[in-house]
Amino acid sequence: MAIRGEDMLKSIAVVVGSYVLSIVLVLCSDPLLSRLFPGDFVRGRVPSDTALMASTACFVVVSVLCAWICARFAPSNPARHVLWFFVIGEVMGIAATIPNWSKGWPHWYWLSWLLTWPVSCWIGAMLGGRRGTAARAVAT
Repeated sequence: MAIRGEDMLKSIAVVVGSYVLSIVLVLCSDPLLSRLFPGDFVRGRVPSDTALMASTACFVVVSVLCAWICARFAPSNPARHVLWFFVIGEVMGIAATIPNWSKGWPHWYWLSWLLTWPVSCWIGAMLGGRRGTAARAVAT
């Protein structure tokens, strides 16, 4: 089945837009985490394990939400859109992990983001794909 030009553009916009939103939301969680853990998120200092676990929890929530958005607004085949969302995120995660691996941060932190990303994407895809599937079932 060939994809029309406007559907291709919408697909790219949904995947890239969902990923950019995930970056923005993770960055927006920084001020919240700084207030919850004063002194932990200071330049040049490795945060405590508790603060890093909270950061990872925020990341998971944002990841599920953005994968859901990606699936929900996909013009067709939500799973394929979330797969591309996952691939982009995992490649970017590996690209961020490699230079930061030996900067004194606990390795579990970098690995937790790389390992929770696929699970979060899958959960978001399942939640986002349900509504589209149910709507199509009702329409037929």
